[in-house]
Amino acid sequence: MRKVFFLIIAAIVAFMWGDGSVLERVADLGLLSGKKNIVVMGCDIRKDDVGRSDTLFVVMLDKSNTNASLLSIPRDTRVKIKDHGWDKVNAAFAYGGHKLTKETVQDFLGIKLNNYVVVDFQGFKDLVDVIGGVDIKVEKRMYYYDPYADFEIDLRPGIQHMNGKTAMQYVRYRDEEGDIGRIRRQQKFIMALYKQIASKNIIAKMPGVSKQIMSMIKTDLSLKEMVEIGKVMHGMMEKNGLKMAMVPGEPKYIDGISYWIPDVSKMRQQMAQMQDVKMTEKFNENTKELEKEYKDSARQ
Repeated sequence: MRKVFFLIIAAIVAFMWGDGSVLERVADLGLLSGKKNIVVMGCDIRKDDVGRSDTLFVVMLDKSNTNASLLSIPRDTRVKIKDHGWDKVNAAFAYGGHKLTKETVQDFLGIKLNNYVVVDFQGFKDLVDVIGGVDIKVEKRMYYYDPYADFEIDLRPGIQHMNGKTAMQYVRYRDEEGDIGRIRRQQKFIMALYKQIASKNIIAKMPGVSKQIMSMIKTDLSLKEMVEIGKVMHGMMEKNGLKMAMVPGEPKYIDGISYWIPDVSKMRQQMAQMQDVKMTEKFNENTKELEKEYKDSARQ
């Protein structure tokens, strides 16, 4: 059944992306009415190590205009993490798991995040295998070997039917474009995955795997909620497609560390467009404050 689409998408593509509390500051920016925003974290969790969010993105649903959007956040994005100062956004998971990651991302974007989904490497591979794999065209030769993690990527160009293992290689591969090229491939994988799930052969398998999928992920959404969200999201995508974007910015070294420095003004304008709202005066003020914080932090 196509209504389980979001449940599968949210889990599988996770490997490709002052005063008052953070929640109080975000909730008062004027971008919240009628929205459903879900942060999805793909994490490199190892034994005795909480890991970092290797991939991070936000799914945004708006029932008022039937729009579905996905915003990828490069893992090297420089952000301010509560009680830890400036760091890469993927460090938030290591410091405080999904709770701190959710708090950090919603303060950064200026929108309230309603829910979260977390999946680890093994969960991703299992999930791809559960739906029978996915067909995708590998655009070039991809090879990489990490002897410390004993992880190898070995893919050749052309159309391939990928299982969980090879799919993870594809969505994790980094070339000369770094995280930006990888995000582009992750978003390509999402659309290939959608086409696969929408086929009649895959739909027939769905009723028997939904509970199995739930056991592979961590989320504050119930199965009933995810099924309902999936139904709504599928309808939106059939009507208007899935709008995909990435946090705008540029790579930059600060104190010898490579970051993705966001263009805060463009990012906040992008969020207003994706949320289909006008930028309020308070939202603009918050954006200017955030821009100043970034400039000041780079000079420290």
